[in-house]
Amino acid sequence: MTRRNRDSGSGLLRSALNSSRVPSSTGRTSQRDTPQLQYSQQASRDVSDDEFDDAASTASSDAWVMNEDEHIEIGDEWEPLLDTALDALGEKRAAAREKTLQSMLRLMAHTYMGDGLEGRRVMLLEALRRSVRSTKSHVEQERALHGISLWFVNFGTQDEAESEFASVSEQLRVMVVDPAGDSQVRAQALGALGVANFIAGADFRDAAELAQFVHTRVLDPALESRDMAVALQAFSTLGLLLTVVADGDSLLLENIFDAAFDSHMRGLRADSVDVRVSAAQNFALVHSALGADSDYAFDSQDELIGMLEMLQHESSKRLGKRDISVQRTAVREVLRTIEDSNAPELKLNLHGRIVRFGDWTRIVRLQAFRRVLGGGLPVHFARNELVQDVFEVKFDSTGDEFARNRARVVVNPSSELAKMRSRDIRRRRDARRDELLSDLD
Repeated sequence: MTRRNRDSGSGLLRSALNSSRVPSSTGRTSQRDTPQLQYSQQASRDVSDDEFDDAASTASSDAWVMNEDEHIEIGDEWEPLLDTALDALGEKRAAAREKTLQSMLRLMAHTYMGDGLEGRRVMLLEALRRSVRSTKSHVEQERALHGISLWFVNFGTQDEAESEFASVSEQLRVMVVDPAGDSQVRAQALGALGVANFIAGADFRDAAELAQFVHTRVLDPALESRDMAVALQAFSTLGLLLTVVADGDSLLLENIFDAAFDSHMRGLRADSVDVRVSAAQNFALVHSALGADSDYAFDSQDELIGMLEMLQHESSKRLGKRDISVQRTAVREVLRTIEDSNAPELKLNLHGRIVRFGDWTRIVRLQAFRRVLGGGLPVHFARNELVQDVFEVKFDSTGDEFARNRARVVVNPSSELAKMRSRDIRRRRDARRDELLSDLD
């Protein structure tokens, strides 16, 4: 179960989301201004037939409209495709394994697998971990690490997620702090580590321990060396973990963030706009969490507000139009939260239904799941109980309305998925032929 209580088996995340610490839609959030979601870490793009999009979405209006990609089809026959892909991971050529992993990512993102693969879930995870360990290809490592994130999203409510968490966490921690490692690989490993902890960690104390690890062992060295890829993922992962700490112990949250305050201030001065935005959002997240029941102020709040105001009015001569727009929008929403306790509101159109997110906790979590699932997010909102529990959303996937709004997906005949399907059909046909011939003999 997701970050469950070991004794009662109840879902800690779900109970925390239902607690009074999260503002209700009829409370303060109903009066908040609706922002543009221009401040996501990376620009989004459509998912092609042969490439999975793991970028965070942006939108130019007050509604973040997300519908299923109408050019992706997987259907109900995904298990034979996944079996074929697992066989193909044994290929000697790295390029072939990279393509196979690409197809696996699409399968795992655009299909909810949690109720399937009985008895083979750990085998899938081990195959992904083996691809991380046994290759010199950074592309293969990145894709396999992304697959580990998807594995925990798909199977997070199953017993295997809890039992495998410790060994996966140990492997990922070693990769994250390896100074000789590739920056993008380390960032992907850190993202997987954060998602795994969020889903399968024991409780908020696990999240707190990892948050301190990320701050001292990853974020500070990345800022020192100006490794923006790792720094960006470190701020994002910290934000996700702090949402869990906030639901468990507000004093612990305050202590952790006090220790990381100066690092976040350095993040606001980073060369990368995306890093600045991620650091700024963490200020808003923590301020809104600690100020939910009282008037809260950071110890150096005047200095922070001065820095944010400077970023909000920074000249466009030094930054491109996209960067200046992203930064100004993000900083404006952060300032509204810190100065006026006004959090943003996001609206998603999922299967014809508008889902609203009116506080920073849900927004930060949404960004994390969007980075993992990309265009497959609507599928998991509709079918994945873990995602529904995290965001307190329920869908009736059996109704006529869901069927009308569900996109029809089509496999491109030249895509890797189509080729894998054809190979699988040929393999099974050949096996049946050999069996018939043996019977005749």
